[in-house]
Amino acid sequence: MHTTPEQWIEEALARYEHPLIRYAKSVTGDMESARDAVQETFLRLSKQDVLSLSEKLAPWLFSVCKNCAIDIVRKRRFFCDAPENIEEEISPHPSPSDEAENKDSASRLHSLLSQLSPRQQELIRLKFEADLSYKEIAEILRISVSNVGVQLHNTIQSLKLSWLQNQPSRCSHEN
Repeated sequence: MHTTPEQWIEEALARYEHPLIRYAKSVTGDMESARDAVQETFLRLSKQDVLSLSEKLAPWLFSVCKNCAIDIVRKRRFFCDAPENIEEEISPHPSPSDEAENKDSASRLHSLLSQLSPRQQELIRLKFEADLSYKEIAEILRISVSNVGVQLHNTIQSLKLSWLQNQPSRCSHEN
């Protein structure tokens, strides 16, 4: 039971398209550019000897996708002045208080994430946005699987501590 290169690419597309789009969006800041980066990634994959990539597919895809996304961001910055708020997307309307709380929480989390090192930010994106395994992350970042676990644990603990330290007080009275 041999799969053709075309079937193999279709299977890769089915498995990795959505995680790659989420990952690329974290780099580009918008869905259209993320989809362009993923499209370019699979176009490049179609020009490879895909059977030789089977063991290293996820690291290859995410590395190429990251480079494509970075290229798109560079081109956008070079050719046009992109608006500051690219990420405005319309969603169902929650209650005003829920919306304010969600916006505040997202803003706080974004602020805390932006304070992480670039390596820590990438670890978070690969694990939680791209939903990759520790092994796949290790191959992408060229570190050991155990190092991925340690670095992720330390990053998450640091985020948790920062979150708790910067938690707005919800109760204005003390007993």
